[in-house]
Amino acid sequence: MKKDAHSHTHKTLLEIHEDVPANHYDEGIKKNYFQKYWHWRRFREVLNISKPAEGRILDVGCHSGTFTKQIISKLKVKEVYGLDISPSAIKLANKRIPNGHFVVGDATKLPYQGNYFDEVFCLEMLEHIDDPVAVIKEIKRVLKKNKFGVILVPADNNLFKIVWFAWTLYYPVWRHAHVHSFRGKDLEAALQQVGLEIVKVKTFNLGMMKLVLFKK
Repeated sequence: MKKDAHSHTHKTLLEIHEDVPANHYDEGIKKNYFQKYWHWRRFREVLNISKPAEGRILDVGCHSGTFTKQIISKLKVKEVYGLDISPSAIKLANKRIPNGHFVVGDATKLPYQGNYFDEVFCLEMLEHIDDPVAVIKEIKRVLKKNKFGVILVPADNNLFKIVWFAWTLYYPVWRHAHVHSFRGKDLEAALQQVGLEIVKVKTFNLGMMKLVLFKK
């Protein structure tokens, strides 16, 4: 796991993510065919790998809840919680899912008691964080024993680097948003470092994305 050379040098993480409109994903899915396919595929893979969860789930880095809503519609969970750094995104998430529990917060210090959730999702978020291992430790802490979690990150292969470069030309707001690079088995190593069991690993979108199902 490597700190990205193009990490944020002038803006804080909050400033970077507040630059992204709260409805960014909704508008992209509506208007951009690439985004529509990209997100359709990632959620198909996420839902295929997820374990049924009937209690509480947590979406770490939930943004405005666009994808959280997809998860709860498929898994039929009883309670949904979400956390994100962006106040404007959390405001929209609470409107989108009024019976959910969405808060602004720091993923390295999750505001929940230990062993609280039946499943935890963290989708395309760790690459935006200065200390991914600290986030994974917190995910482990709040996840119940013998329960599962799902993490999705860019695999950062050469094709992804080309696509991301082109994407940041199109959407310059994302230019400094990736502060960590996950290559090879970096993600698996980070999970094992904190004592989580890797159950399944899946790459997709021409190897550009890596999905890991893990167990506490």
